[in-house]
Amino acid sequence: MRSIIIASIVALAIAFSPAFERTFEPKIDYHYKFDGLVLSGLPTASSELSQSRFSARVRIQAVDDRHIHLQLVNIHMAASHLPESEQIPSLNSMEQRELSEEYKQMLKLPLRAQLRNGLIAELQFDKEDAEWSKNMKRAVVNMISFNPIAPRNEIEKIESSYDKEEQSEENTSFFTNEKTLEGDCQVAYTVIREQKKTIITKSINFDKCTERSEIAYGLRYSSECPECEKDTVLIRPQTVYTYILENEELKESEVRSLYTVNVNGQEVMKTETRSKLVLEENHSIKSHIEKVNGEKESIIYSSRWEQLVEDFFKNGDKAEFAPFEKFPLDKKMHLIKTITEQIQEVENNIPETSHFLARLVRIFRTTSTSQLKEIHETLYVKADKKIQSLMEHALAIAGTKNTIQHILVHIENEDIVPLEAAQLLKSIQETPFPSQTIAEALIKFAESRVSKNNQVVRQSAWLAAGSVVRGIVDYKNIRPLVREDKRELKEKFLRVFMQQYKDAETTYEKILALKSIGNAGLDISVNQLNEIIVDKRQLLPVRKEAIDALRLLKDTMPRKIQKVLLPIYKNRQYEPEIRMLALWRMMHTRPEESLLVQVVSQMEKETNQQVAALTHQMIRHFAKSTNPCYQRVAIVCSKVLSFTRYQPQEQMIASSYAQLPLFLQNSFSGAQFDFAAIFEKNSFLLKDLHASLDAVFGGNWNKYFAQIGFSQQHMDKYVQMALEKLESIEKESTTVVRGRRIQTGITLLKELALKMNIRARPANYNEKDAFAMVYLRYKDMDYAILPVDTQLIEKLIEKYISNGKVQFSEIRRLLNQEHEFETHHAAYFYEAIRKFPTTLGLPLIVSGKIPTVFSAEGQFSLGLEETELRLTVEARPSVAATHVYEMRMFTPLFEQGVKSVQSVRAYTPIKIQAVVGMKRNFEIVYKVVVPENQKSIISLTTRPVVFLRFPGFSKFEYIEAEERTVVVPQWQQKTQEIEKVFNFLGLEVSTRGNILNQHTLENWLLAEQDFEVSVENKYRPAEFTARLTVGQLEKTELSQIKYNKIFEKEFELEQENTESRREYFTKMVKSIQKEQGYKSVVSLRLEAPRDYTMNTEVTTVCDKQVRMCQWEVEIRRSPILEETKEWTLRSQLLVVRPEMPSSLRQLHDQPHREVQLSLTSTWGSQKKSEVTVNAQLQQSKEQKKYERNMDRHFNGMPEYELLIKAARLNQINAVAEYKLTRETEQVLARYFDLVKAYNYWTVSSRPENNENDRVVVQLTVEPMSRQYVNITMQSPIERVELKNVQVPRVYLPSIAQRSVKHLLNEASGSVCKVQKNQIRTFDDVLYNTPLTTCYSLIAKDCSEEPTFAVLSKKTEKNSEEMIIKVIRGEQEIVAQLQNEEIRVKVDGKKILSEDYSAHQIERLGESDIVIELPEGEVRFDGYTIKTQLPSYSRKNQLCGLCGNNDDESTNEFYTSDNTETKDIEEFHRSYLLKNEECEAEEERLSEKKNYRKYDERKYESEEYSFEETYDYEQENTNKKQKNQRSQKKSDLVEKTQIKEFSHRICFSVEPVAECRRRGYEAVEQQQRKVRFTCLPRHSSEARRLVKEARQGTVQLDDHKISFVHSVQVPVACVAY
Repeated sequence: MRSIIIASIVALAIAFSPAFERTFEPKIDYHYKFDGLVLSGLPTASSELSQSRFSARVRIQAVDDRHIHLQLVNIHMAASHLPESEQIPSLNSMEQRELSEEYKQMLKLPLRAQLRNGLIAELQFDKEDAEWSKNMKRAVVNMISFNPIAPRNEIEKIESSYDKEEQSEENTSFFTNEKTLEGDCQVAYTVIREQKKTIITKSINFDKCTERSEIAYGLRYSSECPECEKDTVLIRPQTVYTYILENEELKESEVRSLYTVNVNGQEVMKTETRSKLVLEENHSIKSHIEKVNGEKESIIYSSRWEQLVEDFFKNGDKAEFAPFEKFPLDKKMHLIKTITEQIQEVENNIPETSHFLARLVRIFRTTSTSQLKEIHETLYVKADKKIQSLMEHALAIAGTKNTIQHILVHIENEDIVPLEAAQLLKSIQETPFPSQTIAEALIKFAESRVSKNNQVVRQSAWLAAGSVVRGIVDYKNIRPLVREDKRELKEKFLRVFMQQYKDAETTYEKILALKSIGNAGLDISVNQLNEIIVDKRQLLPVRKEAIDALRLLKDTMPRKIQKVLLPIYKNRQYEPEIRMLALWRMMHTRPEESLLVQVVSQMEKETNQQVAALTHQMIRHFAKSTNPCYQRVAIVCSKVLSFTRYQPQEQMIASSYAQLPLFLQNSFSGAQFDFAAIFEKNSFLLKDLHASLDAVFGGNWNKYFAQIGFSQQHMDKYVQMALEKLESIEKESTTVVRGRRIQTGITLLKELALKMNIRARPANYNEKDAFAMVYLRYKDMDYAILPVDTQLIEKLIEKYISNGKVQFSEIRRLLNQEHEFETHHAAYFYEAIRKFPTTLGLPLIVSGKIPTVFSAEGQFSLGLEETELRLTVEARPSVAATHVYEMRMFTPLFEQGVKSVQSVRAYTPIKIQAVVGMKRNFEIVYKVVVPENQKSIISLTTRPVVFLRFPGFSKFEYIEAEERTVVVPQWQQKTQEIEKVFNFLGLEVSTRGNILNQHTLENWLLAEQDFEVSVENKYRPAEFTARLTVGQLEKTELSQIKYNKIFEKEFELEQENTESRREYFTKMVKSIQKEQGYKSVVSLRLEAPRDYTMNTEVTTVCDKQVRMCQWEVEIRRSPILEETKEWTLRSQLLVVRPEMPSSLRQLHDQPHREVQLSLTSTWGSQKKSEVTVNAQLQQSKEQKKYERNMDRHFNGMPEYELLIKAARLNQINAVAEYKLTRETEQVLARYFDLVKAYNYWTVSSRPENNENDRVVVQLTVEPMSRQYVNITMQSPIERVELKNVQVPRVYLPSIAQRSVKHLLNEASGSVCKVQKNQIRTFDDVLYNTPLTTCYSLIAKDCSEEPTFAVLSKKTEKNSEEMIIKVIRGEQEIVAQLQNEEIRVKVDGKKILSEDYSAHQIERLGESDIVIELPEGEVRFDGYTIKTQLPSYSRKNQLCGLCGNNDDESTNEFYTSDNTETKDIEEFHRSYLLKNEECEAEEERLSEKKNYRKYDERKYESEEYSFEETYDYEQENTNKKQKNQRSQKKSDLVEKTQIKEFSHRICFSVEPVAECRRRGYEAVEQQQRKVRFTCLPRHSSEARRLVKEARQGTVQLDDHKISFVHSVQVPVACVAY
């Protein structure tokens, strides 16, 4: 019963619901006049547009209340190029266009329509009607389809049935969904009633459509840019309908639609359609419209024709219908022959050549397999090489199933050489019509015999197959007309690629399989890729490639990628490279804040410095990015970065990431360069290097538009091993002796390992696993891979090296070659097509492409004669490229549109010769020859064009379009005319045309430009020669160096020491001049036509220690421009550095510690300019004060570290006396004004009257932070000061610094420090362990062939002094401190300090030595041992108390038998060498309080804050008791004193006495020198020490001394 009541209510609701019924009276023939107009052009006023008008009479007859018949009669067409007007132009004002009888008859075929509530519900067409004709008729019917009655929901309908009086409003407005020609979309109605007339307006919201007949091709290479989408919609359609009714009869209907292309928010092209339907008459039916019985169809635009075309492109001859079968083969062949003949008519490539290429592509897309075979046999075989190459590339660019299959067949038949085949497969990767059949054909070809025999072809085939699969399954395909089951296809192709991976036998084959998966972008591959990533049994390059294969999924499933990669990044058990690559890939998924917080948290507690450094750099650069597609990520990165206090450690070799965004302000266009370098501790080579270019044009984001990368694993080890094999063979006797000695050394080290039960750490890599590759990526697709493995290197070695000797005969055979070459290449840099319907029933196509043709021909020769290598290349390259961006309407009736064309052409014939020779001197000669009677041309043309073509398609001939260039005055004002001809070195250079002076993307699309640069050589060949000669090092006398006036009055900081300093300096220089000097000469000579020459000669004279050097530079060149004499430059630079002090006392007592420089220079032609500059690199007053206050009672390493700081030079004083030409003086003045303006807020100046033609400059660097500079300049008229100018951190030279080699080692190596009973390992783990009088192994090479060992013990039980033993190869070196001097024994024999260098030992200061190791060095001062190794040295093959140097701090404690332990005592005992010479000290070794590891997570980079050992405490007992008694007596307390500065915080190393803070004051004070150590203010350690220092004293003995300062210390305090 209930259901009956509900059904009754619904029936009532339907009965009472309002409906719009408008009937055409039966037996009445309605005649409407239909006018349709298409306008194409630029969205600017008063510019010409292409206009086509379609006119017809429309007959409508009502069959019954719901069905009508419609027919078009009296059809006319006209078209012209006219300015835009508001009204539809009359037919007489336009050029009449004849329609073929076939097309007229097609348009006259009738249709039957069903009406429901005023809307067209169904359509029936004649069975012979064509799709284009049907759609044009749909446009007419669409104009009578409307329903102005607002829909009501069921409740409103039921309620309205109870109203006694229903009142309707005169004017209404509402929204509803409705099917129109353009789709099923939301429409907005406005109804206005005026007496008998009703005006109805309807507009369409295209953002809310459930169905649209829109298709797109070639969009799969762009990435999502959510931030850009809102403001950078490329195509914006607008449609408005207007209906006028009188007495419920339709009198007039009008539709206007506007379609615009937008770039950076500005309209650059438009297409407009206008349709008007006006009732002319109605009368009784005289002749009935023929009834049709075709299939029922919708009013929405039919894409049946497009579907048939797409099916043909994708499936070839297997498609259900051949849409181009009416286009006869003979006409196609005639067109192809005509095009090829036109290409051959021109010797070089011109812009028209690229247009011909595009026409060939269009023709080939319409061909069947049999037609292609006929074309091949008839035209291709008989053509020359250029035409054959262009036809091959056109087939590849066409990218249909038939053209691809045709190419693959001929590659299999070996008709195409492998290199050319690989190029064609690269073009196939970008096919706009990817399909299952194309992918299957490529996979089948990749498994063919030809592919297996040629790795280049095989690689290209697999990569192309992956890219085609990506096109099939990519979500960015807009409603493909030929639908395929994507899930099933994904599973099918994933099985194929994974089977390829499983069958792979080499690393390269596995990587190729993964790159195929990466190109495919299969979302269902994530789980399989994750399994490979986490599987440590797989080789590292394979796992890294698996991470890279996830790159295309960043937009489709970012959360899934984050879910996979975040745990990998956070897990420290994975290799650092894996973790860093995981982070890099994850950041490109544009993660949310919640995920980035976890990344930052991991960074703060990260133990691997490479991972932490890269993380910090990556987040910092993303935070600064101006890429519009990273706006949200940049904000989030800035936020999370502001909450962390982490600062990366300064490392010379560290993993890094950098971005260089180049984006226009308020524009969604630009580019971004990304750079990433990944280092790892076990390799001196880069592990990974990536450089990429991202492009954003009008909001269209091409991620990885181009990318090049390098990756390697163990290749450095293999290369090192291979180079060792190639070392020159010594004499047999020497080799035998040396071999015995090395073997003896190895035996010694192995005996030590046996005594200590040390198990060898075998290399954790296999030489056969060494692998490297360079890859190229384009549009985020892997394009090419160049693998390098051990097999390749071994083949090269076997071929060119025999018995340790280079086979020069093989090398000569390789090099002595002469070839003629001719190459031609064609490509589309991109092709994108979008097609959608218009209200005239015509499809609108928006497309862009860049057809490019490149050719080069010439000769190449390479020859090796004795010591001279000669290369000659003579080439005639030419390139033509055209960018075509267009909107066009296409039907068989006509074709019309607007396009922007930008063409570039270049032709530059050239001959290059390069000769490298090594006879007496090393010489390089480089020669460029411009041939005679040849013209080099570079031209640029841009223009907007409107065009018409009638008819739009012909089966029998090619119809040339009627084009007209659109000239827009407002854009032409942004160009400038250039016409200039001048002669340059005998070459006539001509520049003419007009070019933009305001460069934006929209200006380039809309402005007309025609610019050309030509270089013509009308005489003999013009030769440009560069000759570089490097002379041999020769002995010379240093007495020729003169140093007359080298001191200035401004250089004397302390007047009382002036004379002694000068005497010391003079004596030092004379002493140097008595020694042997060395001289080298480097010259560069440039020669050009017209006897133009330029000679440069640089002469260097130095002593052996490079303490005094003189450079002489002489340049001569021929006069140019208005010069009448030869231009010359003569300069002489003299540099003298002081003696290197070896101790603080020597530095203090040394009278002269400055670097002196003297420069004299004269240059000019008719008029000469002269400058004499004397400069002194010295210490500022503050730096000298710092050195004087420094306590000099230090020995060993602390003394040397203080010496380096104290000897820094941080100030330059320079005095310049000059005589300049007026022009030079004005230029320098302008530059100086620019500097002052740039530093406006920090500069001050005042007028002064100083000596003429003399300038004094002083530059001072703040010595602690080295980031602030003060500059003072005194000119003849003013004094200018720049204060606190911030600069990047400056390197300050120190006159006590060791060689650059040692400096680099210190900055980039790993250091282990042993002092007292505390050890800081290579991996920065700090722990206490008791050292005894028995030797403990500090560090040792524990590989199977060890090279060194470092051992240490205490001299006595309670002593801090130590003895060090270094076993280095065949030597045993023992050193200890005796009588304040280091005594050294080598193999049991004492050696003197002057003999140190013979044993690779260096003395630093008075009690510090450096012992060189095979890799690295050991420093020792009697109390401290510092072992320094390269960061890549012996990863996981080191053992001892210093750890394994693997860059991980969590696995330091491996015992001698290679077992990990947490017990430090067990760890230490395993490296203790017990024998009869020592006492084990079991009591100390067993005391647990002597062992302690400091928690890095708690203190981060905490330095030596620890409890001293029992012996040390016993040694200082008396001192502590004395301090305690003093505190009780005088109320003194000892605390660590803190000094705060703007960028650092300093702490006293020793506790400083002070009065209790409350109620006490000092009654007696004394001066005391206190040592301070400084830390950066932002460091976490500084914050920790501040907190601890406020509570009491802090142990800082092991920190570096920054300065010594005198402070007032209270002796006694009293209460007040």
